[in-house]
Amino acid sequence: MKKLLIIFVGILLLTSCQNTSYIALHDAEKGMFLDRARRVSVNTFFDRRMQSELESQLSKDWYIVNEDEDFVYFGQLMKKSSFTMINPFYKVRRAQLDSIFPGYRSIEGKHIKAKVFQSYVKPVIEERLLVNCPQSYNIQYAKRSYKLTNEGILAQVNFTGKCYEQKIFKANLHVLLNPENLEVINAETNLK
Repeated sequence: MKKLLIIFVGILLLTSCQNTSYIALHDAEKGMFLDRARRVSVNTFFDRRMQSELESQLSKDWYIVNEDEDFVYFGQLMKKSSFTMINPFYKVRRAQLDSIFPGYRSIEGKHIKAKVFQSYVKPVIEERLLVNCPQSYNIQYAKRSYKLTNEGILAQVNFTGKCYEQKIFKANLHVLLNPENLEVINAETNLK
């Protein structure tokens, strides 16, 4: 009975290992075990890539680890003993990425956020706050969203500028960026 239980547990462990959605990085880079990747949508791929930050830990960013004719494989890297694993491990249709998000290889969330901040948020801060309140100002974000649409990457940022805790202005930014090179397609800034 004990041997039967051990065999049963061993079979369960073996089958559960075959259905996992993680892989060693060096295997993924060589094109091995790519069938372990779970298929996701282009929007899921975009949302994951938006999680990257300028100063982030290795395990927070999402990396493209392989591509073939049909799919782009990506995931988060994590250290396990002496090697690097990809967990979770996903794949997305390459043709869909090419048509909706052609800059997917080089554009990450940190690039989109930096573009919107440098081009639109920072000038509002400099014009509205630094002039009136150079020593003690505060920015409070009410909304920061970034979506991949058929028209491009839509960034919506709403924030309030305060001077010594007194509200000076409220800004609503809507910026549409080209998904290939982050050039501005359309931008609208409303200040109250």
